Amino acid sequence: MKYKIALVFLLFFNLFFAQTVIKQDSVFAKKIKLFNTNFKEFEVLDNEIYAVTKNDCLIVFNFKKDKITKTKSGVISVAKNSNNEIIFVNKQNKIIHFKSGKTKQIKIQCEPYILVFDKNSNPIVISDKGLIYGDKIFEPLNVKHNHIFYGIKSMEDKKRVFMNPDLIFLDSKNRLWLTYDRGEFGEDILFFDLEKKEFYTDNYLMIDTNYSLTKDEDDRYFQDLKKTFPDEIKVTVKDTLYKFPNQLPIYNPIRGIVEKEGKLFISQSLIHFSVDSHFSLLYDFDGGDFYKSFDLTKILLEFVPYNKYETDLHVNEFLGPLHLNKFNNSVYYYSDKGFFKIIEHKGKYDKEFIFKPWINWSATNRNNLGSDINVTKFEFISEKELVFLTTNNGIGYYNGTEVKYFQ
Repeated sequence: MKYKIALVFLLFFNLFFAQTVIKQDSVFAKKIKLFNTNFKEFEVLDNEIYAVTKNDCLIVFNFKKDKITKTKSGVISVAKNSNNEIIFVNKQNKIIHFKSGKTKQIKIQCEPYILVFDKNSNPIVISDKGLIYGDKIFEPLNVKHNHIFYGIKSMEDKKRVFMNPDLIFLDSKNRLWLTYDRGEFGEDILFFDLEKKEFYTDNYLMIDTNYSLTKDEDDRYFQDLKKTFPDEIKVTVKDTLYKFPNQLPIYNPIRGIVEKEGKLFISQSLIHFSVDSHFSLLYDFDGGDFYKSFDLTKILLEFVPYNKYETDLHVNEFLGPLHLNKFNNSVYYYSDKGFFKIIEHKGKYDKEFIFKPWINWSATNRNNLGSDINVTKFEFISEKELVFLTTNNGIGYYNGTEVKYFQ
C-alpha cells in the first residue's frame, strides 16, 4: 500500500511543482521548484512561459496551472516574431518554429548568442562571427570610433570574436542597438541599420582647444563647436538638436530601452562604490535625423541624510530594465526600489510605485566595484500582470496581488 502512495506522490510531483511560501516580498510570494536552475531569457505566449536556462535547456510551463508542458535540450535562444510565434535557435545552428517544427539551417558556421526578429519576422542571429541577417554575415570591421570598440576581442590565436551584447533593442527606424556594459568605464553602443545593412557607433563631437571652466568659456566652446560641426548641430528658438548618433546622453551602462510614440526612454545605472543613475528621453525632431533630449533623472531624486542634522537631494536608485505596457500605453521600470510606472502629464513626469520583490543580489560585477542589477527583463501580459527575469531567483510572475517564483 505504501508503495502505491509513493507512486501517486511521484506522479503528482511530475505534474505539478513543489511550492514554498516566501515571506520577504512587499506582497505575498511563493516559490515553485522546477529543476533548481536559473534562466537567461524568456518569452510569454498565452499562459505559457518559454524559458531558456543557463544550461541551454528550453522549459515550457503554464504559470497559471504551475505545470510543465514541454522541455527541449540544446536550445541557445528563444524569441517571438511579429506574428506572435515562438521560434528558437539550437546548438546545431538551426532556427526552429516551436509549433510547426519548421527548420531553417544557419548557413554560416558560428556560435549563436541571441535570436531576434525584424518587423517582418525575418530572423537576426547575433553570433561570435558577427550579425547574421538574410543569410549574410555582417562584421563591424571598419566602424569609425574615437576609442577601441569593446564588442570585439582578439583571442590567443589572433582570431577576432564578436562579443555577446548585454542588451539588444530594435527601434522604429530599423536601428538595432547592441550595448556593452564597460562598468566604471561607461558604455559602448553599436548600431546596425537594417535597411542600409551597415554598422556604426555613437560619436561625441569635440574640438581640441583649451577652454577654462567658466560659464562664459562654456558658451564660447559651444559656439565654436557649432561652427566646426554645422551639419551635426542645429539650434532652434527652444532647443539644441544633434544629428543622431552624435552627443547621445549616455553616461553609464544602459539597463533598458523602450520606445513610446517616437520617444526613446533609456535607463542607465552603475554601482561603483556608490549609485550613479541617469534617465534619458530622446525625441525625433520633425521625423528627421536630428533629435532633442530631455533629462528624466529628477524623478529619481530623494532626500538622503547628509549628516546627523541635514538631508540633501540625491539620486539613490539603481535602475534596471524598462517595458512599455501595451495594455495601458505606459512605460514602467524596475530598480532596487521595486517596479514603478512613469506618469506623464502635460509634459511633466513623475513615478508611481507598484510593488517591490525582495530577491537576491549578486555580490560583484565583472566591470566595477559593486552589484549588478538583479532583474534583467520584464513584460506585462495584462494591464496589471507581469513576468520578470531575475539573476538569482528564477522567473517571477506577479498577478496584481502576489508573486510566484519559478526556479
